[in-house]
Amino acid sequence: MILKLLLKAAWILLGSLSLIGGIIGTLLPVIPQIPFFLLTIWCIAKVSPRFHNWLLHNPLYLKYAKPLLNRFGSLASRQKQAVQNTKK
Repeated sequence: MILKLLLKAAWILLGSLSLIGGIIGTLLPVIPQIPFFLLTIWCIAKVSPRFHNWLLHNPLYLKYAKPLLNRFGSLASRQKQAVQNTKK
């Protein structure tokens, strides 16, 4: 129970720090902000099942991120097939 709370607090802390990093990256052109914001979204999704469900049903996610993730998944399976074919 205590370990679960500590883990949740660690995700919230990491998400908060990455949000601050993303905001600083927005103000300073030298620091990239997108990786920080993506890390923030990932950390919040790990902590909150409600946010995770909302993200999975968000039209923007379904339009842009889902096809990208599916394409990466199919690339991995193609690579697996190529490796299996070379072993024969």
